[in-house]
Amino acid sequence: MDRDLQFASQFEAIAPYYDEVMSVVPYRQWVQYLRRLLKRYGWKPRHVLDLATGTGSVALLLAEEGYKVTGVDLSEQMLVMARKKAIERNLQNVTFLQQDATRLDLPQEFDLVVSLFDSLNYILTTKGLQDAFAGVYRCLQPGGGFIFDLNGEYALEHNLFSQDNFWDDNAQVKHLWTARYNKRTRIATIEMDFYLPNGTRFREVHKERTHRHADVINFLRAAGFEFLDAFDAYSFLPAGQRSERIFYIARKP
Repeated sequence: MDRDLQFASQFEAIAPYYDEVMSVVPYRQWVQYLRRLLKRYGWKPRHVLDLATGTGSVALLLAEEGYKVTGVDLSEQMLVMARKKAIERNLQNVTFLQQDATRLDLPQEFDLVVSLFDSLNYILTTKGLQDAFAGVYRCLQPGGGFIFDLNGEYALEHNLFSQDNFWDDNAQVKHLWTARYNKRTRIATIEMDFYLPNGTRFREVHKERTHRHADVINFLRAAGFEFLDAFDAYSFLPAGQRSERIFYIARKP
């Protein structure tokens, strides 16, 4: 083990550099897909909860479109970056709170809850996912919608997280990610090495679990939701065994 290698908790040390590392993520296209989903179901939300908001990229785009947005995340360092971005954009209609997705306790109700970018895959137990669904149900208005995505087993089994950006001469932060998938536990372990311009190197070890498709639907129904659809990402095609990312849509009756 290199002596200069530092270990950090998930999403803590990387928080100041997260947006650069994720600069390839087409957040605006994700929001466009959300718009298409809202139109499909005739939903016209005003107050939106962005669950596991990270640095607030989606929450801020929604706020710019006029929604009142609350973003929650477990990582305070990620929220520091989200609040800074909100101030820089002079957005008054977005609030960021530190919350555990499996222990949601919010004073207000929402018209829509979204959770994107495989955030709920970070919940590694079935009970945790059930608790998260129950918390979302509690904080939704009757008739409110729940839209979230999960990485399918195909993505984790084929180690699609294994990647690097050493080829990108414009990248200030270099990274090397190595993924291993345990089919028995359904958990992928991703060792993420980051190399900063000042010569510092640190590692975050992330874990994601792929939850069985049928279980996800059953957990939603057990929480009280009406399950509506599961789509192959960014489309209206039904999710299948080769779906890398699945979007789930549910509604509180």
